[in-house]
Amino acid sequence: MSKELSERKKKILHALVDLYISTGQPVSSADIQSKYLPEVSSATIRAELSALEALGYIEQPHTSAGRVPLKDAYKFYVDSIDGSNASNMLTDQETEFIRGSFFSRLGQIEDLSKEAAKIISDVTNYTSFVVDKSGDGNVTIDEIKLIPLKRGKAVVLIVTDKGMIADKAIDVKEDVKPEYIETAGKVLNKVFAGKTIDEIKEFDQKEIEQEIQGFKDIFDEVLGMLRMYISEHSSDNVFVEGALKMLDYPEYQNIDDAKQFLSVISDKDAVSEIILGDDDSIEFTVRIGKEDSGVDKCAIITAAYKVGDEVQGKAGVIGPERMDYKKVISVLDYIKKMFSSVLGSKLLNPFDDEE
Repeated sequence: MSKELSERKKKILHALVDLYISTGQPVSSADIQSKYLPEVSSATIRAELSALEALGYIEQPHTSAGRVPLKDAYKFYVDSIDGSNASNMLTDQETEFIRGSFFSRLGQIEDLSKEAAKIISDVTNYTSFVVDKSGDGNVTIDEIKLIPLKRGKAVVLIVTDKGMIADKAIDVKEDVKPEYIETAGKVLNKVFAGKTIDEIKEFDQKEIEQEIQGFKDIFDEVLGMLRMYISEHSSDNVFVEGALKMLDYPEYQNIDDAKQFLSVISDKDAVSEIILGDDDSIEFTVRIGKEDSGVDKCAIITAAYKVGDEVQGKAGVIGPERMDYKKVISVLDYIKKMFSSVLGSKLLNPFDDEE
């Protein structure tokens, strides 16, 4: 049955969910009136809350208590969030922290996806995950990017048709000129671009000794990264951060609920199946409740990050139903932009803002 709501009911329901997310306590008509709708009488708000309860959006845990939102209320709330401008809801400090963390660690870790998962968990204070779709041996190398850093360092990014499979900082001479890095990049792409991971396994370095002359150190680093990837990866890469953060929320302090949650989140195949099963054409996917996730009292939000029209992977958050949906969607939207910047053709220089 369709649940058409009046504008006043929508405002009251939105206010109730907002308050419950921030406090975790049942919401009264007086709370809504004082903080959101001072122009509406408390009696009118109580009447509207009774109607919303009859429609299945909210419930009253105890006779004398306020109301709490149910699954349909959270769905209504999420639908009201404008995902197209989500990252604009972040504060300047939050965007600077995300961007700074993303680029300051570039090349210092073996996988940028792992760092992205950590950033998401740190900013949202929920369990986060990143799944990159790069486990197939038929992955084709699209491009190898070389990014000069300071102090005799450069970053190598290996980008494929299914995502980025590796990033690593390498040593170069401190007095090296930008033209050297640019030429080295062209040589690497001439050798590797268009080849599949399976073809790299049979790669014979002797056949191209002439072409790599003068760039052998960089070439050996890249070849080592590819061989490391081949030896370690046979399926989609799943990175989970902040698994224990869910236990900070009252909803998951019951031992059985905690065990169920940790059981699901520790199974990377299960996480990958949940996340990659989402429709790639949807910008943000929100799942609420056990029937959609296998975990009770939780919500999962995922966002696909792309280069052009191709989905390279997915990032997301799992938290209580009483999740700060606006914050999570904002963070995921900004992380998508960071991935697109690094993986796309127009790379943001991490030192653009420096004098």
